[in-house]
Amino acid sequence: MTHVDVLLPEVSVDPLGDIILDFLIERDREEAFLDFKETLSIAKDAPFAKISKDILAFANYGGGFILLGFKEKSKSRIIGGEMDEKRSFLPIGLPDEFHIDQADLQAKFNSYVNSPIQIQYREFERNIDGTPKKFAAIYVPASAGILRPLRSGFYKDEKGKKHAAFKAGVVLFRRGTQSIVASKEEIAWITRRAEREGYRLSILSGEPDRIHEVLYANLFEVIKIPEVIWVALPNQDKCAQHYQSTNAHYTAVYVFWNNRIVTFDDISRSESPLWSMIDPNSVQLEELSAWLADDDKQRVVIQLLNKELRFLANRLGLLHEYKKQKFYYPCVEEYRTEKWTPRFRASSILKVAQRMWAQQLNGFVFWHLAVIARFAYLQNRLFLKLKPTLQLTDDGRNAIFGPKEGTVITRLIYNRYNASYLNSLLFWISRIAEGKDNIALANGKIIISAIPAKSEIGVGVLSDRPTFEPIEDTPEIQIEEKK
Repeated sequence: MTHVDVLLPEVSVDPLGDIILDFLIERDREEAFLDFKETLSIAKDAPFAKISKDILAFANYGGGFILLGFKEKSKSRIIGGEMDEKRSFLPIGLPDEFHIDQADLQAKFNSYVNSPIQIQYREFERNIDGTPKKFAAIYVPASAGILRPLRSGFYKDEKGKKHAAFKAGVVLFRRGTQSIVASKEEIAWITRRAEREGYRLSILSGEPDRIHEVLYANLFEVIKIPEVIWVALPNQDKCAQHYQSTNAHYTAVYVFWNNRIVTFDDISRSESPLWSMIDPNSVQLEELSAWLADDDKQRVVIQLLNKELRFLANRLGLLHEYKKQKFYYPCVEEYRTEKWTPRFRASSILKVAQRMWAQQLNGFVFWHLAVIARFAYLQNRLFLKLKPTLQLTDDGRNAIFGPKEGTVITRLIYNRYNASYLNSLLFWISRIAEGKDNIALANGKIIISAIPAKSEIGVGVLSDRPTFEPIEDTPEIQIEEKK
């Protein structure tokens, strides 16, 4: 059978491969693209219409998954005689004799619809508390058109009473975690999505492109930079003492290279903050373009720009982790929030740090929204490159590292979607630019655009999902705290 790849956070894999299944099980909550069910039967008298309703809604929405062998905690809080406090959907598993044939499942569902879709199905095992248990998963692909049932779907409850899961001709859609009858606006959205799905398939078949797409990068171009760079020998008698005593108050930034001080500041002036650190007779003025054309000197320029950025971040109250040029807000209470202006609202409150219990570390730590900010020289142009990430600290300030800390960060990042990544990127550029259109460094000698670099292409993104801003009081990262 041919497998169609599914696009989930930044990776394209088999939709029912182990990577995706483990990701979905770890989610442990129903969403617009995910349902948990206790079991499934396609027998003649089974309530298959109920799950067919979800499949119809998933297909119109843009695809989804159904995991079998999970019981909602509110219905049963017991596993192996003990209460599982950590999960919302308990992995009770399926009976050993449970089995459904893929072809039978496909035929059973397609008997309802006007346009058959290729459902994928897999039965698999996972070790739960040392005991192997059987589970199953259904992947519902996005429909290439509006999917409607040709006939009504009826089922009988445990008391033998007949119910209608859906009526013939209705359009079903996922709204939150519910499979419901679509509104006019949702039907219009399904139509547009279906057109994109049809176009995606047309690209795979080699038909001409017809979508104009604008892609935004995490790069922000340097639009102004000095034409020259200043170099001088240090004043050996005063340099070390001056550096130790007044470095925190500098309004000029420099780096050491080949036993010389390199800076964007005009050190030929006695008014320069660096004047007492240099030998005035050794001052040289060199063209910056020549430095950027030389690989070794180019690295010095990048180092100087990165240091200018650290100077700005320090003024903005951000902490700096030196290993990766990473910045984050300190946290002195249980959590910290910052107010900012996102894409779709006048203002928003974003949680940027929070104290949490880390099971891998057997103790409390703080997670912080962070950003790796570095300059890069690409195709003869300078850019500021931002990469949103996370940082762990032991006390809200001091960064901690190690294999176990790495697993904590990996698990937290794993639960973040592309929408959150873009939201974080826009948050950080707004912070660094202080709400302005540009970022100024080196007392205005360097100007960086706060608008992401973009590319225009003739091919659309293959499988987009609609994204929404998180509500104000919901953190982007869900973390269970130890009581």
